[in-house]
Amino acid sequence: MKILLLTSNLNVGGIERYTITLANALWKAGHSVFVASAGGELQKDLLPGIKAVRVPLGTKSIASPKITATVFKLRELVKEEKIEIIHAQTRVAQFAACILSGMTKVPYVSTWHGFYRPHFFRKVLPCWGEVTIAISMAVYEHLKNDFNRDEKKIRVIHNGLDLSRFKHVYTAQEKLEIRKRYGLKESPVIGIIARLSEEKGHLILLAAFKGLLDDIRDAQLLIVGGGRIENKIRARVSELGIKGNVCFVGNTLDTHDLLSVMDVFARPSTSEGFGLTIVEAMLMGVPVISSNVGDFKTMNEDTGIGVLVDPLDSRDLKEAIKKILTDREFAMKISAAAKKYAESHFSAERMARQVEKVYREVIDGSK
Repeated sequence: MKILLLTSNLNVGGIERYTITLANALWKAGHSVFVASAGGELQKDLLPGIKAVRVPLGTKSIASPKITATVFKLRELVKEEKIEIIHAQTRVAQFAACILSGMTKVPYVSTWHGFYRPHFFRKVLPCWGEVTIAISMAVYEHLKNDFNRDEKKIRVIHNGLDLSRFKHVYTAQEKLEIRKRYGLKESPVIGIIARLSEEKGHLILLAAFKGLLDDIRDAQLLIVGGGRIENKIRARVSELGIKGNVCFVGNTLDTHDLLSVMDVFARPSTSEGFGLTIVEAMLMGVPVISSNVGDFKTMNEDTGIGVLVDPLDSRDLKEAIKKILTDREFAMKISAAAKKYAESHFSAERMARQVEKVYREVIDGSK
């Protein structure tokens, strides 16, 4: 099968990592894969057999002339390479794929990676594709209820990761060196890896951490990521007087190293599709605390793979963190269960097989 994956860019981020992981897994399965984007630091992670195509899709506006330029460039590629299916990730990529599909008669699918405001243009020009992939049941419900997407045209496929990248066991010396690199002390580390935006719950985590310091004075909070409310978060850290216990790390490719020194992974989001970082934490054996939203809530009900807390309840979050840090047996129990669950449910191969099934369904249906 000849597949064109289309996304805005390949910078550090969840959608970008999804695109790279899917492309590599599809190529390993024997398909010809092309990845079109505006490029980025993650492009180097594409396997050598995959062709990266540079297009000027670095925009957030569907009215941008960059979309027209992208479509005309890719039209020639689709014809020359006899592309059989187009798979778009971001909003602008979906819009470009819709136009490209109309010009070339090659069918396309889209993946929805999160939640979006159902404003006028999204409803009028949804650019679903023949089939829409939702990364979680929460996103499935969002598509069905907020956008009236025909549920028969939605397929839920959870994100996957290359499990081979999680085989390394960090030694005590390696962890010590990582702590030194980021200015961390040899005391408990609570970590969050997420875009710095309101819905990710950083401010709730700060309130919980402030309370935690009353019981565990040397605890440290590691905030990994960048985003629009960074200044607001930094200001709140100063207001709470906890600057000496908080470490900021921007967007980075070293998430494995950072996870290796975390004692707790916190995800206090108020809304969440699913998220790759929580799966990474599970695979790294880091105990997970999540707000009870999204698919992690459902998964946790019968498996005990983490601790659930109420969104916006900083005291509940503080007590959950404290329990993990003070009850070693409990922490080891939930982290072991989470690692086992992640290994069996979130492999890149599983994701690629399910996506491939969607491709074949769409291609056969278009003939």
